[in-house]
Amino acid sequence: MQVKTGEHLCPEAAAVAEPIEDLLYHDYYTRTPRIRLRAENASGGEAVEVLLDGGDVAGLVACAIRHPSLNMRHAVLTAMWNHPESFREILRFGLQAPEAFADIRKVVAEELGKSTAADAAPTEPRRKALLPKLPLPPHLRDRGKE
Repeated sequence: MQVKTGEHLCPEAAAVAEPIEDLLYHDYYTRTPRIRLRAENASGGEAVEVLLDGGDVAGLVACAIRHPSLNMRHAVLTAMWNHPESFREILRFGLQAPEAFADIRKVVAEELGKSTAADAAPTEPRRKALLPKLPLPPHLRDRGKE
């Protein structure tokens, strides 16, 4: 991440994202999870800090998933795939999606149908071998006949 203060870009400063305590509202029941973005080693003496709540993070992730660049979309998906519990939750939701998410149920059914068709296919390689099979050396040819 880049750290920028006004018009000045701090190339030696790194931005760090870290989870912080939830924001507790006056009713003591409503909590908003938050993430802090802060600059490390920012030159200029002025601390740069941004607090993001759950809605902000959801908006950022939604923007990244719909980004026109394939690399941005893959960055979000890779982050989810590398966290097994998140992947488990997404898979579980896809398998048990409510009727309101009929599109998701349809996609999951199609993908499961593809995987069962692939599992039922023979395990023989479909491609031709790159090199022809070599005959056994003379001292091994008669080994099985004895």
